[in-house]
Amino acid sequence: MTEAIGRRRNTLLAGIVLLKKQAPDITLSEMLAFLYVAENPGVRVKELAVLMETTDATASRASRSLLQADEPGAREPGRGWLLMASNGREAVSRHLYLTEAGVELVQRLDALIESARPIGVRAAPAELRVRR
Repeated sequence: MTEAIGRRRNTLLAGIVLLKKQAPDITLSEMLAFLYVAENPGVRVKELAVLMETTDATASRASRSLLQADEPGAREPGRGWLLMASNGREAVSRHLYLTEAGVELVQRLDALIESARPIGVRAAPAELRVRR
């Protein structure tokens, strides 16, 4: 059902739709990387891989796709939602943070969450239930 029929979209679905509207070709790995960086500012790529339950290579590709296009190490499409920086203590290690555009997108996602309504669980009509 959609909002036009009287039920608001589930918050999770609305969040995915918002991300897809911002970046129609976004991958699931990019979505996860973005959301985990939003929850864990300063996370390193190796730590991000653990959070995403994926390989270091996948976490690296996803996060580098979310950097500004002109940033060193960025991959296409360069969404501009993240930046990679040293924390000052470790010369080699790079940490991921939200850019201003990333913060704005998180604020929009937060607004969706704040206005959430439960999906509601409904049983299938009796005629559709499997009889055993």
